[in-house]
Parts: sequence; structure tokens; C-alpha cells
Amino acid sequence: MSDIIRPRHLRPGDRVQVVAASGPVDQDRFAAGIRALEGRYDLCFEEPDLFARKGFLAGDDAHRLEVLNAAIADPECRAIFLARGGYGLLRILPQVDRDALIAQPKPIVGFSDATVLLATCAKAGVAAIHGPMISQFAALPMEDRESLFTLLENPEPGVLLTGLEAVVTGVARGPLLGGNLEVLSRLLGTPLQPDFEGAVLFLEEVGELPYRIDRLLTHFELAGVLSQIAGVVIGDFADCDEMEDGVVQHPTPREVLVERLERLAVPVVLGGTFGHGDRNTALPYGTVVHLDAANGTLVALEGAVS
Repeated sequence: MSDIIRPRHLRPGDRVQVVAASGPVDQDRFAAGIRALEGRYDLCFEEPDLFARKGFLAGDDAHRLEVLNAAIADPECRAIFLARGGYGLLRILPQVDRDALIAQPKPIVGFSDATVLLATCAKAGVAAIHGPMISQFAALPMEDRESLFTLLENPEPGVLLTGLEAVVTGVARGPLLGGNLEVLSRLLGTPLQPDFEGAVLFLEEVGELPYRIDRLLTHFELAGVLSQIAGVVIGDFADCDEMEDGVVQHPTPREVLVERLERLAVPVVLGGTFGHGDRNTALPYGTVVHLDAANGTLVALEGAVS
């Protein structure tokens, strides 16, 4: 097992802080997400903080950072849920309180723009959860909602994904790292880049055309990441087709992914039910998993919580 800190598991009724650390929050989608979660946890938030807006940000950098760091340091807060994605966390990432994150470890839940925050947690040695944010939660099927509750409340390891399609067969074991392809790429070559050595890399994307997906994967290759990892799990690449007169053009996102990744000497699978589409199965971030490409399974070898 890994040496990563696994925060204490949640119990129904525990206090959870909801934070808007990225883009402006749509009030209707947020309200629907809160209703879907009501009764499970004690959800705490300040509406002026959540619904602030400064251009493409949910308020200015200083205030978003203050609210996030306060939640991280709060000993009564048992978890942090991100309200939505968009853009903005990268701007405040260097000032996130890593000492408090280690001293008061708690699962941080999010994806998309939150990829960089989850990677920061892992780099600090604290497990996190790649999972639905409040504004997405109500639109997800019950099984995806339950996958989040399971990771938050059950310390025992278990099956994460099934039905995966092998591009390269084989098995791999290592910490699960990744997230949104575009967002994660912004950490490459910086002091904030996570350690990909021996990791199982998982990736999802939304709205990036095939040539941009190719460019991003090439960037990962040139940065040496694809020669360090132990395996790859590809999730949803939503709205990434290039269209002309209503016809999908080639190469498709799938064709690009296969062409770029089938050359790797590690197991590679497609079909993970996570990302910006209709599904978003919650995944532990930074903890050890086992990937079996031939059987199409990704299994947690340790829980995201203790």
C-alpha cells in the first residue's frame, strides 16, 4: 500500500463545506445539486461567496483563496465539495495551504478545473476524490451518486470501473493520478506537476477537437509522462467531435486516442464512465489501484478514506 494520508471517512450528517474556487456558479444547477444531496451531509456555504462573479471567475483571487484555505484549515469540516468547474484554480494554486491540508486532512471532491487541486493534494501526500461537483450532481444517475458516497464513507477497497475496452492488454498497479487532459497539461514542467512515476493515468476531456487532443497527448509524451506511467484509463471525451455539415470528421477523438496510446508498452483501456458526459463515477485520487486491461476492470487496493 502507499504512504498517502487517507482522511477519516464521513458519516451521514457530517459537516461538508461547499466552495466556489473556479468559475461563476449557476444558481439553478447548484440548487438542484443541493436538493439531491440534502439529508446526507450538513452542507455549509455562504451564498455571497458562492454566487460572486468577477468576469469568468467566482469572485476575485484573494477571496476565493481565503474561502478555500479556511475550509481546508477548519477542524470541524470533514470534506470539501467544489461547487462547479470552469476556470480559476490554477491562478490561486501556489497559495493553497498545503500545511493545513496535511494537518487537517479531509477529502476534497471535484473534477474538471479541480484537477489541479486534486493533483496538489496528491503531491502533498493526501488522498482526494475525482468526482461530481454540486452543479453536476443532480443530473447524474443514482449509481454515480452512490459511487461518491461509497468512496467518502467506506474505507474498504473495491471495484471502481468495469467493462473497460482494452487497447493494450496487460496489468498495472500504482497510484491513480490524472483528470482533465487540458487542465492537467498546465502543470507539466512546473513545480506543481505531480509525480507520474509508476502511476495509473486516467484522463477525460470536453470540447477539445481531435487535433487539440493529439497535441495535448504529444505534450505529455514530450514531457516524459507517457514513459513513466504504469497504465492508462480513458474516460469520457464529450463534445470533442469535429463536425462539418452535420457529419463527424476523421480522425475522431477515439481514433486519435488509440493512435497515440496503442504504441505504449503499458496497459491502456477506453470506456471509463467518468468525465463531463452523462456519467461521472467517483474515483479515488492518489491511492493505489489495480488495472486489468484484459478483464476490463479498475480496482481500488486501498480506500480513499480511512
